[in-house]
Amino acid sequence: MMVLRVSSFLILFHLLCTCGPAPEDDLPQDGPITLTRDAISLTVDPSYGARLTSLKYGDRELLNVVRDSMGFTYGSTAWPSPQADWNWPPPAALDREPYTVQKVDEHSILLMGKEDSSGLVFQKRYRLGPDSDIGLTYWLTYNGDTARSVAAWEVTRLPYAGRIEFFADSVRTEQSDEVVESQDSFRIIFLDDRHAQPAKVFADLDSIPVRYHVDGLVLEKHTVVQDFYRVAPGQAPLEVYIDPPRGFTELELQGDYRELRYGETATLRTRWRVVAE
Repeated sequence: MMVLRVSSFLILFHLLCTCGPAPEDDLPQDGPITLTRDAISLTVDPSYGARLTSLKYGDRELLNVVRDSMGFTYGSTAWPSPQADWNWPPPAALDREPYTVQKVDEHSILLMGKEDSSGLVFQKRYRLGPDSDIGLTYWLTYNGDTARSVAAWEVTRLPYAGRIEFFADSVRTEQSDEVVESQDSFRIIFLDDRHAQPAKVFADLDSIPVRYHVDGLVLEKHTVVQDFYRVAPGQAPLEVYIDPPRGFTELELQGDYRELRYGETATLRTRWRVVAE
């Protein structure tokens, strides 16, 4: 694993240099890359879909890092939405195949994927902020011959432990009607032995952030929810999938669903923040 640390001298040199970003041949391409700022460390694996494979606050891991036999259900990734367009598994070129590192510095990394057979291609940027926060941007570009409606979709796998809290005017569930506990619009999903089987929750958010509480830490997820925000058919702004038998949950945020023509891009920006309770 490569741990990226840049001295103050190198940062100054980079700022003064007029030659632009380093050539691609000089950028790290093989193996995971870890960015660190204060208590946060974030590991990205370019060789596996530019997936986030670790998020630590100090020495405490927040993501689900246990890999299933197919390598699907760990870390944090991004998919095109709606799922009805591709069913399962997610398109390999977008979710699992290698990405190229385009630019990397002390606190951020930019990566580009391969074009899928449908004409979609992802570009991803992860940036560590000064307040135990992470800025995540997903650009989903379409290079197909005919117009297509699509959204970017962030899918983060977390351990099946703790609880998830959010405010939503309405929720619906699949496979179980007893997943969400409600106090007016305040919703709680407890990730414990109250549930024994997988279930999916679809929620119409009316405020942000969504909070994941575990082991004395809180992971907050923020995104844009505005009047013009459109959601793909069959999806919801917030989706939560729980899988007690396999020990993980998915905390998912949907981007704006829009029609794209050749060369056009749908963008999803999220912000994560980790704090101690």
